[in-house]
Amino acid sequence: MQAARRERQAGGAVRGSGGRAAKAAPAGDVAEFKEMFVSLVDPAGLLDMEACRRTAGRMEEAASRSGYEAGARMASLLTDIFAATDDIAGRPVEDGSLGHTEVACQFMMGVLYDTARAYRDGRDAEPIGELENARAMIELQRSKANRYRDQLRAAGGPPGASLPWIERMYVGKICRDVARKEQEEVRARQRGRGYDPVFPPKAKTMRELCKECADGISTTAILEMMRGNIPDGYELVRVGEGDG
Repeated sequence: MQAARRERQAGGAVRGSGGRAAKAAPAGDVAEFKEMFVSLVDPAGLLDMEACRRTAGRMEEAASRSGYEAGARMASLLTDIFAATDDIAGRPVEDGSLGHTEVACQFMMGVLYDTARAYRDGRDAEPIGELENARAMIELQRSKANRYRDQLRAAGGPPGASLPWIERMYVGKICRDVARKEQEEVRARQRGRGYDPVFPPKAKTMRELCKECADGISTTAILEMMRGNIPDGYELVRVGEGDG
């Protein structure tokens, strides 16, 4: 859907995992919160908003119970995001919401993927700003979807008759189902090539690079990596204090 992609590029979504360290709660509670956040990624990728909302509710309860205020805020924002996305994605294609569904999902999953990868790699992240931006952009998509639906209904004629031809191909289906099928097909192709689109291989730490140096990578190659000349299959990452 080229129109949806152009709109997404113009929307200026803020992506990233955030820079503030998780705090104000016991380490075990924060770890549990992070595990639940990471678990959101797969169902979100398949547009299972009901499962996502249940998880976000558990996250908010756990964060509130442990005094993790930033976590409770993130979970609350996620609940709003999932509800708004579900409203758009749950509409029939003839209501004109297919393109808006695609855009909303991109905003949602951008934050989810980046933060889940940070947690998986042992980095802290509290992307409250990114989540607030995603919620605002998805709410904007919902408003646009509402207006477009009203325009289509006012135009009269058979359901979906005024849609672009590519969307008319899916009349009679639910936007969520169309988007899910497309994502599953893309994922299947990528996994067939040996690449996980949700969790690509972890970036190598300096400790791992140094260990490989002993296994055959020269000191010169390591220095070249540190200058930014990274060979295929490697990624240079900053190692925090205590990581060696």
